[in-house]
Amino acid sequence: MARLTWRSQVHPRRVVATVLLTLGVLGLTHLPREAVPPMLEGCLWDKAEHALAYGLIAASFLLSLRRPVRPSLLLTGLAAMAVLGVLDEITQPLVRRTASPLDYAGDLIGVAVVYAVFL
Repeated sequence: MARLTWRSQVHPRRVVATVLLTLGVLGLTHLPREAVPPMLEGCLWDKAEHALAYGLIAASFLLSLRRPVRPSLLLTGLAAMAVLGVLDEITQPLVRRTASPLDYAGDLIGVAVVYAVFL
């Protein structure tokens, strides 16, 4: 059996796009509280934004994988996005934002919906 390298399993340019998208989302979620419009703080639309943002990250990741996709790579990506969501939430108080379990739930819902569609 041929040895699989990471480059044989992904499209490198798409991985770069995924990393840049992820950094952009993290940048937006770490804007200081003063920069966030008051109407977006703690409302339902905020949770939908979390689902959309993490759904986009998941879609970008899944589109960066070459076919056939190894299940272990899918699970690794899923775990990485779940951990990223936790880290995103627990670091927000550093910029005077509120960590919220509901925001994290929105992150996971976005990832789960994209994974369900992809699979």
